Amino acid sequence: MKWNQLTTQDIQILYFLNQARYATTSQLARLFYSDSDKPETAIRRANFTTQRLLKAGLVSHLKRRIGGVRKGSASYVWQITFQGLKLLKSQDETIVLRYKNHYEPSQHHVEHALAVTEIFIETMETVRNSKKLSLEAFSFEPNSWRSYQKLSGVGMTLKPDAYLELVSQEYEDHYFIELDRSTESLTRIVNTCKKYIEYYRSGVEQRQHGVFPFVLWIVPDDKRKLAISKAIQAELYNFWELFTVITLDDYQNHIKGGIDELEKSR
Repeated sequence: MKWNQLTTQDIQILYFLNQARYATTSQLARLFYSDSDKPETAIRRANFTTQRLLKAGLVSHLKRRIGGVRKGSASYVWQITFQGLKLLKSQDETIVLRYKNHYEPSQHHVEHALAVTEIFIETMETVRNSKKLSLEAFSFEPNSWRSYQKLSGVGMTLKPDAYLELVSQEYEDHYFIELDRSTESLTRIVNTCKKYIEYYRSGVEQRQHGVFPFVLWIVPDDKRKLAISKAIQAELYNFWELFTVITLDDYQNHIKGGIDELEKSR
């Protein structure tokens, strides 16, 4: 398939899969076909597009499905192929070519990547439903990463799962996002937080952007939220206010909370 044979929607989907790495048919339907009259229609439209891109060799899906075979085509996990990357690069020199491994990625890796994709989609859904909120930036890995030096001069890399900027007429919110799926020990969670404190002390982010983002931990449930919150407050002393812990169910309300509070105060 040549560039001039692709629709605008096709190109947007290829660019998105290049950034996010993985997305299910259902997620693509919510992101690109939200104007459909019914969710089932959106999924049919997304499936039609992905099957056409699959036949053209521009995308592929994993053998493993999310939610099982009974979920049908909505459960396919899609990724861009090397051929798809080459097509994008033919029009956009900023695209980085990377060879695809022929083996299936681990379930943990795929589920984590899909969780980040879900955060992006929920962000977009929140913005669409808001009259004042707009998305300024959302960076997936590795574009979300930050390089800095320790006081000893050793080079370090902070690796947030995503970086988010939201803007309204009244304020800007900046976030480093960390996805927790209850697979890591609390000690490892605290150690990750200490890396953020180390980066905060370096002053790099403040010099480049004027502010240091909130570090937003998104966790599966209230039990995990309480456990991580207690660990952070117990171990990080005066720096615990850099961190906020919420559940995925709380996410949309949290990121639009600033606007809601402004509306209530008027």
